[in-house]
Amino acid sequence: MINALKIFGFTILVAAFYSYVGQMVPQKITYPPEETTFSADMTPEELVQAGQEIVAGKGTCLGCHTIGSQDAALRFPDLGGIGARAATREEGKSDVEYLAESLYEPNLFIVEGFQGGMPVINKPPIALTDQEILAVIAYLQSLGGTPTVTIDTELKWQGQTPAPSAAPATPAAPASNLDGPTLFTTYLCNTCHGLDQPGALVGPSLYDVGARLSKAEIYEAIMEPDVTIAEGFPPGVMGATLNGIGFKDKISTKELQTLVDFLAQHTGQ
Repeated sequence: MINALKIFGFTILVAAFYSYVGQMVPQKITYPPEETTFSADMTPEELVQAGQEIVAGKGTCLGCHTIGSQDAALRFPDLGGIGARAATREEGKSDVEYLAESLYEPNLFIVEGFQGGMPVINKPPIALTDQEILAVIAYLQSLGGTPTVTIDTELKWQGQTPAPSAAPATPAAPASNLDGPTLFTTYLCNTCHGLDQPGALVGPSLYDVGARLSKAEIYEAIMEPDVTIAEGFPPGVMGATLNGIGFKDKISTKELQTLVDFLAQHTGQ
């Protein structure tokens, strides 16, 4: 009987802790990224504009790529001038073929000096449609080159992504049985943060995050990443990435608790 009471009391304390954390961190209403509307008569300029918006938003590309940066690139290559370089990257591939492959199968060809790990953007959680990818290709072609793709351009990978709808898609019900490592990968944390060593990627290493931050602080760093910025890292990158994949709309309370607990276990030892 005493043991049962202890277990019950512990359960209440854990629930109260997470309730406290939820109340302690400022809450904001976020919305999933808007779907881009495409039409058969879009001009090249309109397609490029749509692609630029996707790159900066739903595609989350700027979380790992710079565009014409004079400083060091982030985790993946700088995209400045890619429209002029794309046709020379892989022998026998045109600029369109190279750019399409880089988006649909990003780890087939790795630019020298960089490592693989870019997520496949036509799959969840980013899940760009074929038309959205054509718009991104048009924008990338415009960076140092001339866009040649249209909304009717056919690519061999097309048909593997969901068709665009007139209304924004309703986020799928979040899974509740995923473990910490799976959540860390599912929500693309691994594209910007390392766990196994101190070295930084796009964001700080989380190798010893459990020794540096309390669970409440880890929670805040996930849900409101710009409240405290790690020294030497730019503000806005993580927030833009999470908003781009609709993170706050997709992750469940249980998943968030699991992710916080998982990160808290990493103490650098």
